[in-house]
Amino acid sequence: MAKTLTHAGGVVFRKSDSQVFYLVVSSSDGANWVLPKGHIEPGESPEEAALRELKEEAGVVGEIVERLSEQHFKKGDKEVDIQYFLIRELGSTEAVENRTVRWEEELAALQLLTFDEARAALLEGAAIGRRLDTRQ
Repeated sequence: MAKTLTHAGGVVFRKSDSQVFYLVVSSSDGANWVLPKGHIEPGESPEEAALRELKEEAGVVGEIVERLSEQHFKKGDKEVDIQYFLIRELGSTEAVENRTVRWEEELAALQLLTFDEARAALLEGAAIGRRLDTRQ
């Protein structure tokens, strides 16, 4: 049986000259560095949830470029099933949540991220981003 997605999130990037920077945000308790993600609300698609969470947590407006792999882990006794997307930054808006936001190069972002599932998503997103980049 397919797992039901509970969360959606993004590997968000911006380009500056020839460099690519990835968005990393502090967790809600400030103890960890994470990718922007959150619960999928009833009636909301994973894509809508990922873009909404990005706005709420980081104040970033983006567009989905590609669907990434699902990531699964346990948080306490709950199963968490996240659909990540590769998202291009388009602009900014007012963040709802008070998070610390950092734009980092791939290696620095990987070192900052606390959890394996987030690192796996970032690696996958960065690899796809490089592939897409060569086609432009």
